Amino acid sequence: MYVDMAVLDQECVRLACLMADRGMEHLTLPEARSPEEQGAALEAEFSTELGKSYARIAAAGSDEECILPSLLMGMAGKLSTLATELSLRSDRDAAEVIRSIGSR
Repeated sequence: MYVDMAVLDQECVRLACLMADRGMEHLTLPEARSPEEQGAALEAEFSTELGKSYARIAAAGSDEECILPSLLMGMAGKLSTLATELSLRSDRDAAEVIRSIGSR
C-alpha cells in the first residue's frame, strides 16, 4: 500500500487554489446565474478536477485503493477555507497563502 505524498500534496494545493479562487470570485464579482446554477457548475468543475487529481496521483505510482477522493476534497476544502480567511484579513492572495502552507 503506497501513496505518493508529494503528488498528493501537490494536488491538494492545486484543488485548494481552485476552490479559493472560486470562493473569492463569489465574494467579489456579481453573479448572473442563480445559486442553483452556480452550485451545479461548481460541482461539475470540482468533479472534473478531482478526477484529474486522482489520475495524477495514481499515475505517480500510488495504489488506487489508497487514494480517497473524499479525503482529498476535504483536505483541499479546509486548506482553501483557511487561506481565504487569511487573505481577507491581510493583503496576501489566497493562492499565495495556500502555496506557502502546502510547501511545508
